[in-house]
Amino acid sequence: MFGSISRIQNRRVSKIPESLYKDIVKSVPIICIDLCIACHENGIKNGYLLVKRKQEPLLGDLWVPGGRVFQNETLLDAAQRKLKEEIGITKENTEFFIKGIYEDVFDRSSFEKHTYHTISIVYHVDVEINKEKIKLDNTSKEWMVSKKLPQRLSERLTLF
Repeated sequence: MFGSISRIQNRRVSKIPESLYKDIVKSVPIICIDLCIACHENGIKNGYLLVKRKQEPLLGDLWVPGGRVFQNETLLDAAQRKLKEEIGITKENTEFFIKGIYEDVFDRSSFEKHTYHTISIVYHVDVEINKEKIKLDNTSKEWMVSKKLPQRLSERLTLF
């Protein structure tokens, strides 16, 4: 597990302007976090939380929550931020375990059609699911619990 940003760098996390990011995604691989959220109900694992994407890449597909890491943000801080932003779960003392690395190249990003290369650090996190507490952000339109992870992720995931 990685320490918090305040202990490591003492710097402010910054999100680059969207116009600059739009150019960057066409030129270099983007470092991301993906979350394999193991859903538990009354202490029993039911499967993984997947969201239906409203944006490219993978528009309309069921996928794990995740996204890019910001400047000066640790991997763990990014994982916690994505858990809160994408599904509305804020959990203190939640343990995130690095599951592996997932690398992919898409033919489009959320901006337009072009090569989009991502390298994702994939975390496993166990969460007790309360359906009323799931709050999706604007990148997803619905969620479900699945016994399996998406095939594309499973096939390209290098486990640690």
